[in-house]
This record gives sequence, structure tokens and C-alpha cells, in this order.
Amino acid sequence: MTEKTGGVPARGDSATNIHIVTTTQPVAIAPAINGNSSKAQDVPANAMPYACVTCTRRKVRCDKTGPPCSTCRKTRLECSYEAPPPRKRKRKPNDDIHERLEHYESLLRQNGIDPDRSPVDQIEKPSPSDNVLLMKSSLSIGGIAAGDPAGSSRTGKLLAGRGKSRYIDSTLWRNLEDLRASSDEEEEGEAAVQQGPAYHVRSPADPLTASMFMSSTTGHSLLDLHPTYDAAMKYWKIYLSHVEPLTKFFHVPTATTMVQRAAANPSTASKSMECLLFAIYHFAAVAMTDEECQRTVGEDRAMLQHQYHGAVTQAFLNVSFLRTTDIIVVQAFVMFLLSVRNKYDPHTFWILTGVGVRLAQRIGLHRDGEDLGVAPFEVQMRRRLFWQLLPLDGIAAQLSGTGIALPYDSWDTKQPLNLNDEDISPGMTETPAERVGATDMLFCLLRTEMGKFHQKVKPFLGNWGRLWELGDLSAVGEMEAAIVEMETKFETKYMRYCDPVIPIHFLALLMGRGAPQNARLRLRLPRVRAGENVSEQELRELWTLAMRMFDYDISAQTNPELKKFSWHLQAIFQWDCMIWVLNEIRRGSPVIADPQEAWARIEKMFTCHPQFLTPGRALHAAIRRLTMKGWDEQPAAWRQIGEPAFIQNLRIALEKRQPGSAGSAPTATSASQWTPQETALGPEPLKATMIAESTDPFADATNFIGDIDAEQIDWGYWTNLIGETEGVAWR
Repeated sequence: MTEKTGGVPARGDSATNIHIVTTTQPVAIAPAINGNSSKAQDVPANAMPYACVTCTRRKVRCDKTGPPCSTCRKTRLECSYEAPPPRKRKRKPNDDIHERLEHYESLLRQNGIDPDRSPVDQIEKPSPSDNVLLMKSSLSIGGIAAGDPAGSSRTGKLLAGRGKSRYIDSTLWRNLEDLRASSDEEEEGEAAVQQGPAYHVRSPADPLTASMFMSSTTGHSLLDLHPTYDAAMKYWKIYLSHVEPLTKFFHVPTATTMVQRAAANPSTASKSMECLLFAIYHFAAVAMTDEECQRTVGEDRAMLQHQYHGAVTQAFLNVSFLRTTDIIVVQAFVMFLLSVRNKYDPHTFWILTGVGVRLAQRIGLHRDGEDLGVAPFEVQMRRRLFWQLLPLDGIAAQLSGTGIALPYDSWDTKQPLNLNDEDISPGMTETPAERVGATDMLFCLLRTEMGKFHQKVKPFLGNWGRLWELGDLSAVGEMEAAIVEMETKFETKYMRYCDPVIPIHFLALLMGRGAPQNARLRLRLPRVRAGENVSEQELRELWTLAMRMFDYDISAQTNPELKKFSWHLQAIFQWDCMIWVLNEIRRGSPVIADPQEAWARIEKMFTCHPQFLTPGRALHAAIRRLTMKGWDEQPAAWRQIGEPAFIQNLRIALEKRQPGSAGSAPTATSASQWTPQETALGPEPLKATMIAESTDPFADATNFIGDIDAEQIDWGYWTNLIGETEGVAWR
């Protein structure tokens, strides 16, 4: 295969129908385009796929336009469209009893059981070799033997059809001859819910779905919450500019037509498509700034966030998302998780990412599509979706304190190829040659490379401090070598092709340069905390690394071209770096050559992360208090530069929150407001003051070194730090 040269991605303008395995229906992440004309993308089609209710009842011809159709318009009758109920599946006639018996006997023989022998004869004393096999079997977890971490002997199957897929890897299910028929029978109830129009709602068969979001209504029409077509296209444009370059959920050429058609006629959109629409609208509201929202759509951003947050969660209830096998619903749910990662408390978010993982496993995203016989286009789209969910679950596990995430040996999905959207299309039969250079996938691939780095150093994660305590310098050397390898790969495969003028390229450069530096810092800091004999030269190197990490953060936060990515950048904070720097200042470390410059950087960090200047989180309060201690306890000569304005503001805020003061009691608005209890669609809109940004204290804090399997947080250290914050609000 020949290699393609990277360059500015071109806009794809055509595609054919999407197919997954043997299905003939549009499916998956990017439904098909039915036309190549750019004009067709601008003018939404209004033809209906079925006759209106009135013409059907009167048994007259319907031209399927409108509503209203021309017949109803002439007769002045009410015209409405409703999708016909799904056809009942035809059952196969029962086989002859003797044929069925022969079939069951053959299954028994395939599994080592002789049907002609009596049950007593089957009981034999196991041989020593059998004992070994039994022992290995007892050590297997999740169908993968302990001695086979890669799961090379998998026998799972992917059942796909009618726009849905389901992964089967169960001995019970595999022994059934007609897996597809059995699976289809189970999903008949689900199809009745998901295939109907979005406005036709039913109560879900799984009551847990409603309780997941604490909604009092499991069926609620959302037609009134859909924006106008013009507003929907503005949201879509914002999403493509602010979110898509960092996530690449979509094949943009086909997704654009999909959104245009659904937004033009929301009453005919399926429930799964409605989930995706509201996930896009909500993400657009989250990604915009207040001023940008007013300028673009003329609406209050806080109100839009609340409105579409309630709409998307209600859409999940309407589609019975806990039972779904529709990849579009899974995609919408992962998008939703990414948009609320800084709104929900860490424990709630961890539970929800676990739900996302289970949904992904149900449709087989944890298995690489090539091994399952999936079409090449679908292989790439499934990989993109899985590699967005994987880091979310990893970081949620760390931030919640459980450390329990999807085991790295329970999935084998490869990273997406380095391709532009123009290189792939629905219906393609061969995998395209991977490009050399920067493509649409640049940022996402850098993150997947970080995840692969963490897979490689998995045995050491969470034990970096222990390595220094045991004096295991060989393991430390392996870690350093892995970091160098990651750094070299970043430079040679990605960053050498970046153009700093392009915003997403500049952000990729900052992340690619910052990730290895932060990894080194996190590897070496435990040695300092353990009180080891660290030379002054080593401390100077650590200080240089810390200042460099501050510079990367400040550069990203203050660059006007990266402002549209602030929804992601605000979630990044170098916690360990900040704490160590403040403690070094407190003790007057000799490695600090210019304390004034250090305080200038700290002030810029507070400016770039305004959440630390507002009440709401205990850990934010701990950082504020530690900053004040750093200023007050530093050498007297260092304070001669004069007290900075942000220190004065911190002092005033802390004095107001001392016990006994008027501001010491937690208020309703100081809590994290964005919790699942608010997702029910109530009659009253949420006030703007209740949408205050309550940034999660650790959310995505390890993005610079990779989101998957981040180093275990030093909870004891944080407990001591928080314990010193007397009189702060603990919510």
C-alpha cells in the first residue's frame, strides 16, 4: 500500500449507504448521505417515507409531502404523520422432533459428552492433567484465562442488523444454533420503543432507566424543546468548531446531512436520533462562553445548558437507553458524559461511566471490529467511540477514589488510523492506507498514544513512590526509558508535522510536549515526598520541570485561538505540581532563584483557573489556604515584593469564611448543582445563578500524561491537606 501525505483536510462531499456486516439499513455513528449535491445539504428534504394518517384511514393516495400533504390541503383536513408499527418477525416452522433430537445430540458430542452413555458413566476421576486444566479454568476471569491476558482464544460473535449490533460471548448463548433469532426475540420490545417517532413516547420496560436520572416522568414529548432549524445549524457549527476536533465522534460529511434532516423535521426523527441531537445541542451550550452564546444564538448560556441538559436526559429515558443496542444512543451517551464531567460529583460520574462501559460492551465496542468482520468504515467509527469512553472511565475511577476501571486486558480495540474524514466513506470495502502527517485525528491519536504508554507501564502505576522506597532503580530506569520512548514517538510521528498557526495543532504541540515532562515530574516527586536524600541539583531539575508545566498551562489558557477549547482546558490542572511548588516556597527552598517570578506564575495560574477564587469545593479551598500559607510563611525577604492583588483577595475570602462569620455556612449555591436530581423536566426554568460552574477538583487533571490508568492519587496527602482547611464549605 502506498502512503499518503498529510495536509489540510479536504471536505468530503459524498458517501454511500453505511453497512455493518450483513445489514442493509443505515446504522452506526454516521448515517448515509443520499445525495452528492451541496445544494441538497442546504435545503432540507420534506418528503415522508410513509403516507399520512388521514390518507391512510380514507384509503386515498398521499403524495407524502408536508405536513400537510396536498390531498389534506385540498380537502382541508388535519394532516399528521405517524410511523407504522414494526412488522412482526416471521417465525420458522418447528423442525421435526427427530431432527431436533439429532441436532441436540451433535451439540453434546461437540462438547465431549456421549449421549449414548448413562450419566453415571460420565463421572470419571480426573487425571493430573485434568486437574491442571481445572485449575486454569478456575483462574479465568470474564471468559479470558489468567494465562492468556490478551484473550487470544476468544469465540465471541457480533450480531448486527437493522441498525443495531450486539456482542455475544457466553457459553450458554454460543451453544444456541440460531443466535440471531434468539437475540432478535429479546429485542422485539426494544425495537418497538426505539423505531417509532421521537414524539411517540412509552414507559420503558426497565424501571431502572428512570431512576438513573431521578426523573418523575419516563415518557415525555420533547418536540417543544427542539430549536428552530436555523438555531440547530448554529449549534451544529459551534459543535464542529469547539468539540469535534478534540473528540472526532463523527464522520463529518455524513453527520452533517444527518443533523440537517433530523433538525428540519424533528417530529419524524427516531428516538435514538433525538438523543444525539440534544447531546449535540447541550455540548454546544457547554462549549460556548457566555458572550459567545449571546452573540451567536441570543440566549442565556446558563438557561440553555439547563434546558438541553434536561432534554438529553429525558431523551435517554424515552429511548430506554439501558436496554439499547443502538450505537447512536451509545454515542450520544458518551458525548453527554464528556460534556458533564466537570458538573457531576466524581462518584456519580464514575457510576455513569460504568454504565457507558456496559453499553459499549453490549454492542461489542471492546472487541476490535476487524476481528468481528465489521465493514472498514464501521471499524474506524467504532474505534473512535471506544477510545473516547476508555479514558473517561479511567479518570473517573481515579477521581472517585475507587481506582476500579475497565481492566486493560479485557479489551483489544485498536486505536483509530491516522486518517482524514475524506479518506473514509460508508460502504468502502477496503481499509485505506494510513496517512503520514497531521490529520483530523491528530489530537485524539496523541491521547490514545498516552493510553498505550500507561498500558505499557501498568505494573508500576500507583506504586511509583514504592519504587523509591524499595530502591528499585531498575524499575525506575524502565519508567524513564518508557517516557523517552513516548516523547520520541510524539516528536517523530505527530508533532514534526504540526503547524502552530492551526489552533488544534498548537494545542497538540502543548500537550505532546507537556505529557512527557509531567510524567517525569510525577515519577520523581514521590522520592522528594518520602524524605529521601535528594541533591540540590535534582531539586533544581524538578523546579525547572514544574515551572515548565505552569508555562504550558498558561500558554494554552491565554491563547485567544484556543479559547474555543476552554471547556476542555479548564478541566486541566497540575495539582501535584502546584502543591509541591507552594511547599517549596513555604520552606524557602534554595533552588528558588527568583521568588517574584514564581509568584507571578502562581498568580497567572489562579487567573487562568478562576474556580479557585470562588467557593464550592473543599479541595479548591485547600489550595487557597495552602497558597496563603506559602505567602505568609516564606522568608521575610521574599515578601518585600509587596502582596499581590490575588493574595489580598484570597485573604479577604478566607477571613469571611472563618467559623462564626456570616459567610462560614455552606449555602445552596455553593454546592455542586449539576446532579442527576435536576434532570427531570420541571415546569420552572433553572435560574442562572444555579448553573454556577462547579468544576470537578480532579477532572481530567492527568490529561497531559494520558487519561487512562492515571497514577494513584496520594489520598493520605490530600487528607492531611484538607484537614488544615478549617471553616471551609465542604460541598
